[in-house]
Amino acid sequence: MIAAYLDHLVVERGTARNTLDSYARDLRRYAAYLDGAGVAKIADVTSAHVTGFGAALREGGGEHKPLAASSAARALVAVRGLHKFAHAEGVTE
Repeated sequence: MIAAYLDHLVVERGTARNTLDSYARDLRRYAAYLDGAGVAKIADVTSAHVTGFGAALREGGGEHKPLAASSAARALVAVRGLHKFAHAEGVTE
């Protein structure tokens, strides 16, 4: 789903390369967070997962340093866009 969303950003929205790189990095981190939470499908994500991810961004941990508020906000914009895309594609309700 992440690859399809990033492709959508390139083709449909003409998103800048730097933005795509940042979103890809943020969404890989999100996917790893969900995997660690035992979430295998995007349809199984809850608002608590997204909130937990936001907290994890600000706290850091493991191989990731805490993010600045602006970087955490950008990551959450990428996550929100992914979920909107999944909904538009009929993957989630």
